[in-house]
Amino acid sequence: MYIYTLQAMPGSKAKFDGDTSVLYRVRRTQTSTSDDRKSQTDVIRTNLGYEEAMALVKRFNDKEGESRSARNEQGSHPTPGA
Repeated sequence: MYIYTLQAMPGSKAKFDGDTSVLYRVRRTQTSTSDDRKSQTDVIRTNLGYEEAMALVKRFNDKEGESRSARNEQGSHPTPGA
């Protein structure tokens, strides 16, 4: 599973959460790695405005939640004919 977050671009410093005067990037962190391995983080999009970055983060996290729910439902139902 992945968690999507936003972060101010390197060299930019947001004065407050949601500062629209700086550009942001969307990052994806893999949470399903084992404890002995470092989690993997990828930059998905760069140079986004705050509203656009937040919309992407929300959409990606919603899709991850839907995907996880679907996998959980498939795993809880017995296989037909078994």
